Amino acid sequence: DVYAFGTVWYELLCGEYPFKGQPPEAIIWQVGKGVKQSLANMQASRDIKDILMLCWSYRSSERPDFPHLLSTLEKLPRKRLARSPSHPVHLSRSADSVF
Repeated sequence: DVYAFGTVWYELLCGEYPFKGQPPEAIIWQVGKGVKQSLANMQASRDIKDILMLCWSYRSSERPDFPHLLSTLEKLPRKRLARSPSHPVHLSRSADSVF
């Protein structure tokens, strides 16, 4: 469901889950009341934050469906990623010593 997608997307963007540090009962109560995780400290564009908030709409009828969500995401500007060269990892022990 789109709500769950928004939650996983938040975790990928922030490196932590929404409502971190709160007990499960408090999270369930907040989500049930329509409270959303604050995005004030999130390092993301306004467009991304708006899409995320739509995914977390209290009423499922107000959330975008996946085809609409995909279309919206595809319209976002793409950012080139700088990649560092990959180097093989040197293991300190042989495979024989592991087994």
